[in-house]
Amino acid sequence: MKPEHDDKIGSGDLDPAGAELVSRLLEIIAAEGLVKPELLEPHATVDDIGFTIDDLTLIGNAIEREYDCDMMPDEAMQRCKTVRELVELMGRRIQRAASGEGR
Repeated sequence: MKPEHDDKIGSGDLDPAGAELVSRLLEIIAAEGLVKPELLEPHATVDDIGFTIDDLTLIGNAIEREYDCDMMPDEAMQRCKTVRELVELMGRRIQRAASGEGR
């Protein structure tokens, strides 16, 4: 049986405003990655969904436009194996940029 917190992306790493952020990130990922939102389960792998580096670039560009922070695919993003890891990485970067750390 999985721990309860595993059922929500970002439950352990994002602040209370994180739920709204996670929801918006998933919308952007689905729209820019041209996938159905229901495929973006926390434990779904980036490879199984079929995201390429080009898809990650498009997703990153859309997030950069909306949140004014650097999301270009890099080694950390490429190491993300699951949707959960990808969303948490992006969420941390957005929060760092909002707090002034990412500039």
